[in-house]
Amino acid sequence: MTQPANSLPVRRCFLFKPDGIGDFFLASGFVRLLAREFGEENLTVAVLPLMESVVRGQFPKASVVLLPIRKQRIILNVFVANCLRCFSPWLTLLATKADVSISLRHMRDYLQNVLFYSVRAKRRVIASNLLLGNGRAVRRWTEKAFTSLFAPTVIAYPESDEGIPSELAANRLIASVALGRDVEIREIWPELKSCAPPQLGSPYWVCAPFSSTTGKDFPVTRWIEVLASMERSGRLPALVLTGSVDQAERLQEFLQLWQQASPQGKVGAQVILPPSLQDLIDLLAGAKCVLTVDTAAAHAATALDCRTLVLFSGLHQGMFAPWVRSSRQRWVLPRKSSQQKPGQVQGSWHSAHEISDLCGVLEEILAV
Repeated sequence: MTQPANSLPVRRCFLFKPDGIGDFFLASGFVRLLAREFGEENLTVAVLPLMESVVRGQFPKASVVLLPIRKQRIILNVFVANCLRCFSPWLTLLATKADVSISLRHMRDYLQNVLFYSVRAKRRVIASNLLLGNGRAVRRWTEKAFTSLFAPTVIAYPESDEGIPSELAANRLIASVALGRDVEIREIWPELKSCAPPQLGSPYWVCAPFSSTTGKDFPVTRWIEVLASMERSGRLPALVLTGSVDQAERLQEFLQLWQQASPQGKVGAQVILPPSLQDLIDLLAGAKCVLTVDTAAAHAATALDCRTLVLFSGLHQGMFAPWVRSSRQRWVLPRKSSQQKPGQVQGSWHSAHEISDLCGVLEEILAV
């Protein structure tokens, strides 16, 4: 069948992003830009199953390929088990064609390289593989073999800039090469949207106090001091504690401690575990204020432009955080205690934070 003379050929784009939750939230602006440039219906996105609700919620016309890659070993060797799990989606990737294939996964192992290069593409754009710095010669050899065979355009992974994490800087460079023009950083700045009305009928704050790495967490007792202070000032309308299913027990313990600290029951509090990540996004979007640490909720709330306080441990600072959409977000960085003497080993990253200072930052956020 011949194509009408007045129509342009359909351009198709493949995006490879089997990454963590926060990493995908950081890439949301990039995906949104490519959806506009190619047409959302011409976009295929490969992600982990956990991200399916987000991709379908944010980009309902795009095609989704789910890659059930896991990190933990159960019975078989992790690599062998992941190969077996990914056999069916690998067949889907083999049948996929694209004008441009882009990897937004900047730490690619052997299997992920195989999956990415399985898509038949006229052009491939990647950033340099950050896993090559681990000293394994075999990894460097295989990476060189892939790049020699498939000849992708390789972007040197950049350094971070003030307020621009290196992940976003890398994504901007990749977008520029893929689209053949200089893409401004604001064009790929993370942006999420709610897909459902607020889950609660009355005003509420959300606190997502736990991350996947305990070293990033702020002590529960100190969270409660912050919340109690905001309650006394009449700022706290109602409290929702949230997180992942595996954090349910810790969230219930947090709730019990909060109820003991607020015996008058003036502020209603509850634990809500959203059934999907898109439901989490919708929950955060309806909040008057979000309090969290460096975790998925921090990136989601910032991408939603919510009033957000993030207590940041400083881990991987410059690579993934801090970043903001507006003055409605504040990432409170670690700082040395005034009591610390020169040469003395620094204590916990949060030890120098005064409760009154944190409440002052919250007041500034609420005033915007």
